Amino acid sequence: MTNIYSTLGVQIINSLNLTNSQATLQQLTEQLSTGKKSLNLSDYTTTDAKRLLTFNESINQRTGFIAVANTLDTRIQTYDRSLTGIEKIGSLSTSLIGGAPVYNPEQVSSQAETFKGYLDQVAYYLNQRVGERYIFSGERFGTQPVTDLKALPVPPTETAPYTVAANAVPTYDADYDSAAPTTAVSAAWTRDSVAVDVTTKLTYGITSTQTGFQQLIMGLRFAYAATQDATNYQTYMGNAADLISTGLTAIRGYHTDLSANQTNLSDVKDSHKLLIADLKSSMSSIQNVDVNEVATKITFYQAQLEAAYAATGRITKLSILNWI
Repeated sequence: MTNIYSTLGVQIINSLNLTNSQATLQQLTEQLSTGKKSLNLSDYTTTDAKRLLTFNESINQRTGFIAVANTLDTRIQTYDRSLTGIEKIGSLSTSLIGGAPVYNPEQVSSQAETFKGYLDQVAYYLNQRVGERYIFSGERFGTQPVTDLKALPVPPTETAPYTVAANAVPTYDADYDSAAPTTAVSAAWTRDSVAVDVTTKLTYGITSTQTGFQQLIMGLRFAYAATQDATNYQTYMGNAADLISTGLTAIRGYHTDLSANQTNLSDVKDSHKLLIADLKSSMSSIQNVDVNEVATKITFYQAQLEAAYAATGRITKLSILNWI
């Protein structure tokens, strides 16, 4: 019985082997360069693909929270520097008032300039801006909250206790309306807050309308007024000392709360970073390959591919006479 062999059939079989080997070699090369089984989710089981999607979504979410925390870091640092500066002004003012118990015409001119300078510095700190946001303005992000403190009446025309409650604004506020002084401006009192985790919202903002700032500013105004009025010098300076002392205590409390928020924010960031590391580790257990094993397979398939090419070359030279 005569067996008839077809070189075409052999070529087809060999061509299929070549194609398969090339595809496998390409896949192995990609694995070697990326260290992953595949960058295409369709190459994983349905369960693993879903897990990878879930892990990646959570990583992106946590990365977003870290970005928010980094933005807050800048604002909190600016709050910290501002409060430190304001507290220093309060302390210096207290010392200056305590060292000048009676009106001295030779000193009041210097004292007046000092208190005017302190008013300018307090306004500077409370008008701090990070990016396009005035951080002491509450929800009025684009509004510089504090006006020229030296332009306010001397002596102050406000009555005891010289402060306003939420949601009215003090006379130094940008939204103060002398025709309607009790008008509510809730945005001026709304403290900034932001989500820093899936279930955690951090309230960190400090507004220029806070009672402590009102008291400190009013105290500085009375201290300046005292330098302009020999008759009422001691009365005004007494008011100034009381208001500045009370205001300074409150401001130090704001600073303490800020420090606590800064610590909480740092802890939240660390928590996100640890979780991201765990998620990436879980993803690696699904995706990662043994690069040494892959390299060995590449060597094997390269040799197999070279043999297939050589066989193809020999087949193309055969004629029917070789198979009879």
